[in-house]
Amino acid sequence: MADLWEEKIKPMLAQKSKAFDDKEFLFEIKFDGTRAISYIDAINKNVRMLNRRMLFFEERYPEFKDIWKNINCNKAIIDGEVVVFKNDVPDFYLLQEREQVVSSLRAEILSRMSPATYIAFDILYKDGKDLTSLPLIERKKILKETIKEDQRLVISEYILEKGKAFFEEAKKKGLEGIMAKRISSSYQIGERSKDWLKIKVLETLDCIICGYTKGEGWREEYFGALVLGCYHNNKLVYIGRCGTGLSEEGYEKLTQLLEKLKTNQNPFGEEIEELKGKEVTWVKPEVGCEVKFMNITPDLKLRAPSFVKLRRDKPAEECSI
Repeated sequence: MADLWEEKIKPMLAQKSKAFDDKEFLFEIKFDGTRAISYIDAINKNVRMLNRRMLFFEERYPEFKDIWKNINCNKAIIDGEVVVFKNDVPDFYLLQEREQVVSSLRAEILSRMSPATYIAFDILYKDGKDLTSLPLIERKKILKETIKEDQRLVISEYILEKGKAFFEEAKKKGLEGIMAKRISSSYQIGERSKDWLKIKVLETLDCIICGYTKGEGWREEYFGALVLGCYHNNKLVYIGRCGTGLSEEGYEKLTQLLEKLKTNQNPFGEEIEELKGKEVTWVKPEVGCEVKFMNITPDLKLRAPSFVKLRRDKPAEECSI
């Protein structure tokens, strides 16, 4: 049998769910970060971090190079999340800045300006032993026995059974959501399992469809993504693109509607940096739609928007942000 230490491990993934209570599950915070399988070698004083694209990326986070000192064993494989906090809340945009770094000098500077924290929530391997077949609750115990926490390395806390109340608390604190995990579950490498469930907090907003990009593949006859706008201080501003949430029939019907509204005039009155180089068809800013999304960035962009429905019942002028 192959030694897990020698493998590139694909993380176990979760399915979607709504909040629930169940004594067979534990619940923990869903952090808005970068998933990382960490290979921590205390013997050779080495740390490697593998992302979901199967690339090692530890050079972007020099603040993690010494976390081998935090394990009371020779070798461990930990599953967790790299998070950058701002005002005690995960900040996805600071994290994105860290993720795009290629210069080691820049990475070193940002590690001081916006230091990341590795939040460990599972352990898969310890000193030659594959732990993936053990129940989650046992792995949690081993994880706690293995790691000594500090500012850069912490263990994800959890509660038992009370998922609904925990979800409401996460919502109040502006967090992305929560995770529900069956306490008896094994670690299922590379699988999206019903034993792990993600329960997200999403907001909705009424927007104006201002254009669309060209579709590809089976959507070649339709649009690729809607170009969305909203009024802000009485000015129509660009707030992002939305290309998910519709069925094929929905894409077809909405494309037919938008073709009747085509115009040569950019409704925003100025070039949009994010749309440079893209084939955009502008439409008259007359049709509203509701989208759900994760949050709004400081520069008024929607993060992860998904189409919900048209708002033909609402004047476009009332769609504001």
